[in-house]
Amino acid sequence: MSIMRWDPLGEISNLRNQMYRFFDQNFLRRNFLGGPEPYGPRVDLYQTDSEVVATAELPGVQSKDDVEVTLTPDTLNLRGEFKRFHDLEEDNVFHSERYYGSFSRTLPLPAEIKPEEARATLQNGLLEIRMPKSERSLKKAHRVPIH
Repeated sequence: MSIMRWDPLGEISNLRNQMYRFFDQNFLRRNFLGGPEPYGPRVDLYQTDSEVVATAELPGVQSKDDVEVTLTPDTLNLRGEFKRFHDLEEDNVFHSERYYGSFSRTLPLPAEIKPEEARATLQNGLLEIRMPKSERSLKKAHRVPIH
């Protein structure tokens, strides 16, 4: 029998890895902590003079049938599902950071839009939604003189 030196940092590292696994499997994926779903798509939202544009990252989404976009004059709602390319048994997974399952995001828009004139394209995992601004949003700002 050989004597091994005790490594306290190794024990801490092992404990940290076990805690990461526990919280990842039991809390974050099931969203027990409350708040917005942490695994929804990342979205960039900006506006030009005539339209509001949203670009969402949807890696792994191959079909437009896996995504639903709904609009109101002041909100954008994205719903869909990230699917695995093949089925895996949970017992055989050693490490997993990618999220699979349903997602939903609702974002307020910076200007009123015309929902019926919006158009969306899905290409290479990027969803781009172009939403023309309503006439009320296109009005020029009026400068108020200060006396």
